[in-house]
Amino acid sequence: MAWPAWWWSVLLCLLLVPASALAADARRAMAEGERLFYDITWLGIKGGDATMEARGIVRLNGQAAYHIVTTAKSSPFVSKFYRIEDRSDSYLTVDAPRSLQFEKHLREGNYRHDSWTVFDHEAQVARFRYLDFSLVPKGVKRLEEAEKLGKYVRQEFPLAAGALDELCVLYYVRNIPLSVGKTVHAKVFASKKNWELEVKVLGRETLETVLGRRDTLVVEPLLKFEGIFQRKGRLIVWMTDDALRVPVLTKSEIKIGSFMATLTRRVTGAAAVPPAAAEPGK
Repeated sequence: MAWPAWWWSVLLCLLLVPASALAADARRAMAEGERLFYDITWLGIKGGDATMEARGIVRLNGQAAYHIVTTAKSSPFVSKFYRIEDRSDSYLTVDAPRSLQFEKHLREGNYRHDSWTVFDHEAQVARFRYLDFSLVPKGVKRLEEAEKLGKYVRQEFPLAAGALDELCVLYYVRNIPLSVGKTVHAKVFASKKNWELEVKVLGRETLETVLGRRDTLVVEPLLKFEGIFQRKGRLIVWMTDDALRVPVLTKSEIKIGSFMATLTRRVTGAAAVPPAAAEPGK
C-alpha cells in the first residue's frame, strides 16, 4: 500500500502568499526558509510522511535561485511491502519566475529513477539527463553505487519561453492573486514536453487544523501532464485564507479510495533549513 508519487508535490503551490502587498513577505519566506510536515494516509491508514521545504537562496549558473525541496517516505509498516523514498529539487530564479534546474530521485518498490533537467532559456532548450538502470541490479538503490554500473543518457527538447518545472510552477502560482471562480494558467516543462497547468479556486471552507481553526481556500489543480502530474483522480487542496496561505489538507480521489495529506507541523526561518542543505546537483 502506498500513495501515488505524483500528487503530494502539488502541495508546493500553496507555500507562498499572492503577489500584492504581501509579495514581499512571500519572498522573505522563500529566502529565510519554511518547512512543512505532512502525514500521508490512505483509507485512514498511515502510509508515510512528506515534507515541503523552501531552503533559501543559492547560486546556480551565476544566478540567484530559490532552492525548493520535497521528500516522501513510506511508514515502517508500508515499507515492509512497498518502500518509498523520493526526493525532488527545484531551482527558481529570484529576479524572474522561471526554472533553472529540476532534479528527481525516486525509489518506489523496485522502481528507480534519477534525472536532471537544465533549463536553457536563452537557447529555449531543456537539457535532460537520466541514469539508465538497465545494467544495474535491482538490489542497488544508492545513486553512488548505481552510477558505477549504469550509464547516463542525454537528450535535448524544445523549451517554451519562461517555462517552469513541475515543482516551482506551483510556487509561481502562489504569486498570482487568487479569487473564487478564477482559473490560473502557467507554462510547464515536464515529462520531456511543454504543458499548461490550470489551477481553479473552487470556494472557501472553515477547517480545524494543527494551526487552529482556519478559514481556507479550496483549490483544484487540473493535472494535465504525464509523470509526476499524471491524472489518476481528482486532487483538492485546502490552504489557509490569510497572509500565510499554508496548505493544511489535500485529498486525492482515485479508484481504490482516497489519499490524504494532513499538515502536522510548520517550521520557519533558520530552523527550517537543514545545516547541510544540499547544493545544486550534477
